[in-house]
Amino acid sequence: MRFTGGLTNGRAATRMVAVAAGVVLGLSVTACGGDSPQPTTLDTPTAKPTPSKSATPTPTPSDSPAKPGRIETFGPTPTGPDAAAVKGFVTQYVGAVNKAIENGNVSKLRQMYTSGCLDCVQLVASIRSTYSGGGKFVGGLYTQNHVEVFSESGGTYMVRVRSLSTAWKQYNSAGSVINQGPAERVTYTYGVRKISGNWQLTAGGKSQ
Repeated sequence: MRFTGGLTNGRAATRMVAVAAGVVLGLSVTACGGDSPQPTTLDTPTAKPTPSKSATPTPTPSDSPAKPGRIETFGPTPTGPDAAAVKGFVTQYVGAVNKAIENGNVSKLRQMYTSGCLDCVQLVASIRSTYSGGGKFVGGLYTQNHVEVFSESGGTYMVRVRSLSTAWKQYNSAGSVINQGPAERVTYTYGVRKISGNWQLTAGGKSQ
């Protein structure tokens, strides 16, 4: 189901989450050359100097321009009780999303993320506005979920969720279909950390 919130893809009906930093490296190489002609006297004819050709620099791995792009660096895969707890928490979040899509109740979802998880915020807003206006969603559930805790830094765990999102339709209060989408495989990445003793999603979005 394509929502713009966490565990979403970006169609008009919004739906549900990485998080890794991008670094663009730019290196430039220039070369110049050419010999200046020697001065001559007025009464001594000289041959017209021929400009020397600039040497063409041979690129090396260090001076070749780097291609722009996102470089992701992650530490070793986390293990232990906290990593297992994070995996369980994100699994519960996906289940809570499915329930909210089916019945419009977002109260449990709202307790599982901070305002920093903008996709989570947008997902809940989409579900709430659809159901409060008399509409509903049919389908769009996340199935065949694979949850992987793949990195940790400063207490924030990075979690990747791969799912099969089922075909979906969005209805308005009159019962008319106003949006729909096919089944598709999607991947989302979330940041999770413990706040006041509770795990919370602090960031998230659909992976490219």
